[in-house]
Amino acid sequence: MDNKPIRQAATDPQATAAAEVEEHLGMTAPVVGRPDTRRRLPSMRFLRDIRLPHALQNPFYRRYWWSQFVSLSGTWMQHVGISLVVLSLTTSAIAIGAINVAAALPLLLFGLAGGVMADRRDRRQILIITQILMAIYALIFAALLWAESLEYWHILVLAVLAGTTAAYELPASQAFVPELVSREDLPQAIALNSAVFNATRIVGPAFAATAIAAFGLASAFLLNSVTFLIVIWVLFSFRGLIVRRPTPPKQAGSSALWIGLRYVRSREDLVGLVLLTGVLSFLVFPNAIVLMPLYIKDVLRADDSWVGIMLSVIGVGSLIGSFMLLRGNKLERAAGKRLRTGLTGLVVGLAWLATVRDPLVAIPGVAILGFSFSLTNSQIQTRVQQIAPDELRGRVLSIVSLAFNGVMPFSTIIVSGSAELVGQPIVLAVCATLAAAASLYLWRRYVWQAFEPTDAVPVAPL
Repeated sequence: MDNKPIRQAATDPQATAAAEVEEHLGMTAPVVGRPDTRRRLPSMRFLRDIRLPHALQNPFYRRYWWSQFVSLSGTWMQHVGISLVVLSLTTSAIAIGAINVAAALPLLLFGLAGGVMADRRDRRQILIITQILMAIYALIFAALLWAESLEYWHILVLAVLAGTTAAYELPASQAFVPELVSREDLPQAIALNSAVFNATRIVGPAFAATAIAAFGLASAFLLNSVTFLIVIWVLFSFRGLIVRRPTPPKQAGSSALWIGLRYVRSREDLVGLVLLTGVLSFLVFPNAIVLMPLYIKDVLRADDSWVGIMLSVIGVGSLIGSFMLLRGNKLERAAGKRLRTGLTGLVVGLAWLATVRDPLVAIPGVAILGFSFSLTNSQIQTRVQQIAPDELRGRVLSIVSLAFNGVMPFSTIIVSGSAELVGQPIVLAVCATLAAAASLYLWRRYVWQAFEPTDAVPVAPL
């Protein structure tokens, strides 16, 4: 008779669930006749279930990812250094925009050729050569600064050289990631790449501020050149890595390029993603990145310290956007919802900055803009990588890159010139309106197709 209540309690589902929770947290009641063995602190056994993201469990990708963290930290250090140098030479929006035009024009001219090369040649070797060249450019910057002979035209020339190198580096680096991870881990790897890009956007300016304060402006460029050596060493360590690389195209360069263009044109979902990338480049990027230092000083009337603060805020928002993609649902429709969220945030962020005049009030708008730009751009890149066939991957990615970097020279000139004529607040408001209209049209006409659950589309004969 005495054991009956115990058997009833053991078979009661609610009592069983409560007992499991208490046992997990170390709260099990003491047994009569036995010493009290309850743990005084909650159990930490759940920590055993915390693992690295599956893509980072791949040793090759993990090494490459860490090398990117180091290299991109140096890149953001140099970005801060260039911003300070340019602002010391000129406060003209057009002059500042001209530097970005000089860097983007080679991407417009040679970006598609870089995509063909990424499909023809060993992508690892392309990356090694381009990293060496980038390190040399950083050393030239440092030498000119130490000699106190850096002039505006030097920056333009180096920007052209860096843009030419990037035209071949970008398609190769984007197409190289699928060689390191499985197709199932590809979305996670792209999200991790975005996360490290945005994380370094936070730590890079902080490192730059410390180095510049201690050793001078040239140190930011010198340290950046050193970080490229880490990437080169890692890429050399991949020698002998066996990858499943598609057969290089047999056509001549121009014919192979036209095949890639025809394939993109035959896919309405890819057409929509390419056009949406162009919208981001034309209406968002100049305001969020290129002219942000000028906006802080001229519109918000803030001092130089706020430039670093706002860049860090953009970095934090962008990093959160990357984590949202990393931890989000992998289903197509969930990805489409994330893209719509990002597009809405871009419009809100631009409109916010158009209306505020106080740095503290501008911080939420800057954070929303950084979060939304990262989420939108990363989601587009992820979907393009999933859609693109292996044998055309370099060319497809170069077309998407061209939509961003090819539009940039013209958008920067137009937005910068308009800002000088009518002021940045009016330009921000107009860009917010146009971004809302263009995003809505492209989603309804093309982009929704990229986020419908469908089987992999084979490459059609071209």
